[in-house]
Amino acid sequence: MAKPQATYALCDVNSFYVSCERMFRPDLYAKPVIVLSNNDGCIIALSDEAKSLGIQMATPYFEARSIIQRHKVTCFSSNYGLYGDISKRFNWILEQHCDQVAPYSVDESFMRFEGFHDDLTQRAQAIRSELWRSLSLPVCIGLGPTKTLAKVANHFAKKHKSTTHGVVDLSIPKVREWALKQIAVPKIWGIGRQLSKKLILQGIHTAWDLHNADYKTLQRMFSVNMERTILELRGQPCLKFSELPEPKKSILNSRSFGKPLSTYSDLKEAVAHHTSRCCEKLRNQSSLASSITIFLYGQRKELVYYNRPSVTLQLPEPTDDTSIFLQATEQGLRHIVKVGESYKKAGVMLNGIVDSHGYQPDIFEGVPQRPELMQSLDRINRRYGQDT
Repeated sequence: MAKPQATYALCDVNSFYVSCERMFRPDLYAKPVIVLSNNDGCIIALSDEAKSLGIQMATPYFEARSIIQRHKVTCFSSNYGLYGDISKRFNWILEQHCDQVAPYSVDESFMRFEGFHDDLTQRAQAIRSELWRSLSLPVCIGLGPTKTLAKVANHFAKKHKSTTHGVVDLSIPKVREWALKQIAVPKIWGIGRQLSKKLILQGIHTAWDLHNADYKTLQRMFSVNMERTILELRGQPCLKFSELPEPKKSILNSRSFGKPLSTYSDLKEAVAHHTSRCCEKLRNQSSLASSITIFLYGQRKELVYYNRPSVTLQLPEPTDDTSIFLQATEQGLRHIVKVGESYKKAGVMLNGIVDSHGYQPDIFEGVPQRPELMQSLDRINRRYGQDT
């Protein structure tokens, strides 16, 4: 007797940061709410009510201030320690309802169901109810025979919340065909903007077009990942359940300031924050980096930054040690900051990234590697909040 095929689900919290803040302010349900980045520079999360006012994600706070004040939008500074704790509770509840859970990000996780004989749509609705009852988290769930189809299903569950009641199942072939015809190529999980342009030149405009394409031909033209994506769209699992995207080849962290900064000490603090965040991301994907780029954006004229100094520093060998990168950023920042100049944005990018597993350090350079110390710092920051 053939083994029944597993069903995958993607559970995604709607406006996660906003939902976390609303847990302690139930009076803000159905009201416009936004969450701001560190130092309240940019908008990093907003409720549907705030979106309806024309406020957009990643907008600097000062640009949206007039709308925020006019409509009395409630603003919160980000609290990553709180969000991380709620994310753990969110995943713990999911684990009670399925075989296995694989967190994909702080606000979404994949679930795997195998051997379940009940109606999984009803089970998904029960999960939604429990998350709302226990944590006041509104979620949408997409179901499908593969992770890629679960991602597509989740997209429709979020887009049509009122008619789908937050759950969409693409296990039914006719429903799957309809959904894939509505999804443009750039919206497919794993297909980036540049790759989608090349597919469009091949006459492939929708997920359904890609579903029907010759995967062997596209595998030769692009990569084996393209073949896997096509097979996943056809309902054939090709991604391991716990498999994550390829490690990033460069890591970037940047932010616009709420008001221009001109003093070296303020800019140094901002760049140090970006450097710490980049190093945490670097360690999370078990990588090392050998170069760092620091950049600043001056004032803008007609939406164009006219002064954009930057500097790239090469390290003797790859590392993930935050203190080494902080020393480099301080050295580089002194070369690009001009006295009397004010800046609206700063950022850091790590390059020259290699896998930390099996890396052979240079015995002559002597760059210290302190994995135990870095792991301890990361654990403290996860428990008590970033920058602790």
